Amino acid sequence: MPKIVDHESRRIEVAEAVWTVVQRDGINAASVRAVAAECGWTYGMIAHYFKNRDDLLLFAYRLALTRELERAPTAKEQPDPVERLVGLLVRALPIDKDASLDLRIWLGFMGRVADDPSLAKAVLGEHSHYHSAVLDHVHECFEAARVSTPLPAETLTRQITVYVDGLGIAATLDPDTYSADTLESTLRMFLQAMGFDCAT
Repeated sequence: MPKIVDHESRRIEVAEAVWTVVQRDGINAASVRAVAAECGWTYGMIAHYFKNRDDLLLFAYRLALTRELERAPTAKEQPDPVERLVGLLVRALPIDKDASLDLRIWLGFMGRVADDPSLAKAVLGEHSHYHSAVLDHVHECFEAARVSTPLPAETLTRQITVYVDGLGIAATLDPDTYSADTLESTLRMFLQAMGFDCAT
């Protein structure tokens, strides 16, 4: 009887090897061969599941992003829509080991997208899932009358995500200044300035 192979589990296993290599050696070291060695596979086995290094890194980034979105508080866990928004946004900042890893992978792509339109399109596609999640949370804040601003939800969401992206970069460059507590308090002050009824 032929062996049944769970291909998605194998792809996830490879993605987790990518995370390990990036955490230990940096994203530039995350070559297909290095990842294959990390998970005990051959180069050819990796190539069976991923077209190239970018395809591999994109899948690892997608999986990491999904993981962070799933860690955001649900309505059952946190009934306050503004606090749910804060809980989602802080997961995009380097507040712990996992969130820092996700940001490192994203920043690794940022250094190359200007010269590779197809890669830029792929990364933007992954980022759009995060943008949609933030937009949903912003709508919930409007519906609960927890934000006062003349800006429409879509514009407000873009301003928030751009700010969070910049804050994440600043924290990566200067981690001594931006502790996890500082990142959250800075984010809360920004949301308050944007019209959210947000505790600081």
